[in-house]
Amino acid sequence: MDMVQRWLRPPYRLSILACLAAAALAALHASHAAGPMQPAGTPSPLMLACAVLLGALALLLWRQHRLALRLQALEQLRAEAEQARLAGEQHKARAQERLRIGRDIHDDLGQHLLTLKIDLAMLQTSTHDAAPLLARQLAMMARNIDLSIAALRCVIHDLRPPALDAGLQAACDGLLADFKRTTGIACSCDYRLDAAAGSAHGPLLYHVLQEALANIARHARATHVQLSLQQAGATLACRISDDGVGLSGSPPRLGCGLSGMHERVAAAGGSLHIESRSGAGTTLRLSLPLAACEEAPLLHD
Repeated sequence: MDMVQRWLRPPYRLSILACLAAAALAALHASHAAGPMQPAGTPSPLMLACAVLLGALALLLWRQHRLALRLQALEQLRAEAEQARLAGEQHKARAQERLRIGRDIHDDLGQHLLTLKIDLAMLQTSTHDAAPLLARQLAMMARNIDLSIAALRCVIHDLRPPALDAGLQAACDGLLADFKRTTGIACSCDYRLDAAAGSAHGPLLYHVLQEALANIARHARATHVQLSLQQAGATLACRISDDGVGLSGSPPRLGCGLSGMHERVAAAGGSLHIESRSGAGTTLRLSLPLAACEEAPLLHD
């Protein structure tokens, strides 16, 4: 490959042209030394030699041009594959870091709050009916600790939803079942992906579905929601649609939740689009790249 690229450089092209010019001059000299002129209408050896050389030169330049285009396409494919691989590694590293942070928060800060709650409960028991004012203060402290534990659980849940331990499909089924039970809106789903593809972007897809279902419950007035998760080559596609009243405005106005999802999806190398018309429902389309990208094969002439 390096040898071919060297032959494509301008100095080597000039060398080829110089050789062809020298061959043409040699043919011209041979034609003059041949003696008598050729009969009228008969092509001279010089013209034949020039025609052959020009045809060979045109063929060589055409093949060089094709090879240059193939090399350029190959380099572009390799660059895109490398970029996709790096994006996949970065996303995997971020997911592992989020999981580690969630575990550290649970094991460290969570245990401290639980210990504080137990100590406070023992203090409440020992001072019961002894000092009403102190009992009210202790009750307020216990309530604040409960609120802190609940907020901590929300943070851990956002870093790594526990429902994903059973897999993305099971987690989505649980979300849809809870949504149907609380809203009465019918749900259907279509899964066409393997476990590895689901785990690659599990937390992100889970939070997108959470936010989409929350928006449907608050605003859509829908009677049916459909979820589709499909794997197409190196791309994972998610579609969430409803038959509600749609979003107002053109383009539709997005809340803070979905705007934040746009940023998180873009950081993962994907894209998120929302299609909606007033009275015709809303469709959310999400596309995410998968880390497994095979190296582009070499192109042959």
